Amino acid sequence: MAKKSKILTSDLLYEIDKLVEDIQIKSVLDQKKKIDTIFSEKIIPLLFEIKTTIEVEYFSQQDLREKINFCLASTSDIVDMDSEYAPFYSRIRVLRENILQKII
Repeated sequence: MAKKSKILTSDLLYEIDKLVEDIQIKSVLDQKKKIDTIFSEKIIPLLFEIKTTIEVEYFSQQDLREKINFCLASTSDIVDMDSEYAPFYSRIRVLRENILQKII
């Protein structure tokens, strides 16, 4: 269930903001509609939910884990379509590890 946890939020929040910004810039530059749709409808909203959850420090570990895992899986699907997006997969994987380390 939900629990209050002290985690180092500033680094994670910065990572999420920077990741979303870089995704949006690449989307504008590349204009690949199917990939943009996956990012804008699935990944970015979840990243913002994760960010909000971390900011308020009141969360379910399971819920947070599911959200970041879904982001990672969705980004993997994008990489399968276009390997140019592999750096985003790597960044989300690192973000996932950082989140999981800090919530345990």
